[in-house]
Amino acid sequence: MSPFRITMAFLFAFGVMLAASTPVRAEPVRRVVVDRIVAVVDREVITLVEVRRRAAPLLRGLASVDEATRPVAEARMYRELVSQMVDERLIARRARMASIVVAASEIDAAIDSLAQKNNLSRDALLAEVRTAGHSEADYRDDVHRQLLLFKCLRVYLAGKKKGLAELNDALVQEASRAMLEESKREVHIEVRL
Repeated sequence: MSPFRITMAFLFAFGVMLAASTPVRAEPVRRVVVDRIVAVVDREVITLVEVRRRAAPLLRGLASVDEATRPVAEARMYRELVSQMVDERLIARRARMASIVVAASEIDAAIDSLAQKNNLSRDALLAEVRTAGHSEADYRDDVHRQLLLFKCLRVYLAGKKKGLAELNDALVQEASRAMLEESKREVHIEVRL
């Protein structure tokens, strides 16, 4: 090795040692949670990003709540939303097991039916949805989830020798609750709030 390379290697090593011995003032690390698992249903996860996206329109509604009680109301809203999302995962799981699907045409028909029942055009209904803080895609997802629930409920009640037509709203709600409770006994659920 040439004397020049030896000198350069020595200077480099000396510089590294000098830099390592010089105290550096590091800024404190600020941790920001970008995403985390909020709940697990069987092997499916519900993430914080999903919950925050679904909570955005609801949080706008909480803006009018008194600042002293807002944190409690917000925490309750998040707990209820996560519980609702767990139920939705259970329904989706049940639908997959029964090969139940909801076609895009069924979602369109349901939206048209809702518009007609409210004496609105489809565009006027979707404008109201946007005014409420939801996108059309989010609204379609919501309608999809409702249709999936009713289809699963129809199959569940058929096994019990009952139909949706012969039930009133209270009995449909009770049947939904019973179906979800049965589903909860069949899978592992973990909520991490």
